[in-house]
Amino acid sequence: MGIFGRRTATIIITRLSLLALLAALLAQHAWPVKGRQPLAAFYGRLCLSAAKRLNAGDRNSGILAWVALMGAVLVPVILAAAVAAAIHPVVLWALNVVVLYATLRFLQTARQLSAIEKALREGDPAGAAIVLAQWQGEPVEGEDAGAIARLAAEHALREAHHGTFAPLFWFLLLPGPIGLVLHPLARRAARTWEHPVEAEERDFGWFAARAFHVIDWLPQRATAFVFAIVGNFEDALLCWRSQAARWTQPEEGIVLASGAGALGVRLGDPIPGAAAPRDRPPLGSGEAAREDALASLEGLLWRALIVWSIVYLLAAALQLA
Repeated sequence: MGIFGRRTATIIITRLSLLALLAALLAQHAWPVKGRQPLAAFYGRLCLSAAKRLNAGDRNSGILAWVALMGAVLVPVILAAAVAAAIHPVVLWALNVVVLYATLRFLQTARQLSAIEKALREGDPAGAAIVLAQWQGEPVEGEDAGAIARLAAEHALREAHHGTFAPLFWFLLLPGPIGLVLHPLARRAARTWEHPVEAEERDFGWFAARAFHVIDWLPQRATAFVFAIVGNFEDALLCWRSQAARWTQPEEGIVLASGAGALGVRLGDPIPGAAAPRDRPPLGSGEAAREDALASLEGLLWRALIVWSIVYLLAAALQLA
């Protein structure tokens, strides 16, 4: 293949990331991932191993562990992408598809949301609570249908951001599969090292938490803005500005408040607890979310994915110009 032909093939195949995204989603539809995404489990084991070997209970060891973890994962990914591109652009494209398939959780989020909505619509809040508990990895106290609907909507917005839109943001900006690995790995490190068993070791996770805050700063706002575009724009921006800072985790509140405002429903609010109701600030506007809001949320997420696909298409058009 001549220089011009190889350059054209490289642009078409490696830079049209939309094709890789569509191929990965089709593969997930045909062969759904059972349980946790394989890469998420792998990242978790790596984070635990790094903490076991390098945790000295201070910030310096946390910085060292984070840098070592990122280097141990990202350097092989960079080398693999370079080798794949050197062999043929199609090989790099296939590598992107594989990593997308093993990373994205969009279809899984949509399926879980649909299952909870169906159980609530059929008058089975206990069944909905079981599905939600398995999905979010922690028990759901009580069988109040409204509380379950709100918790499911919040977790779906959270999963849509961390499991799909944030990785897609970095996949668009960084070459090859680097961005797809960077965001979920940094998030796993921040979450795993956030609450060590020993109180004197809490400084170990300080740097990982701040590094992830930086890495997720732009994707959070991109996700929130896309929710506003595909929903009620004014309410989404208003809730984002006025409510996000009051949420227990203000960074997460940006995505949740914008999503709730875009839907025109209210999330947050107190929910049943072991001893007393857990007090939480309201998010969004309008009536409290019920099972019908979950169906609307699923539509919102699909529209958001379409917007991201258009962004990828525009990026490809600019590269081809």
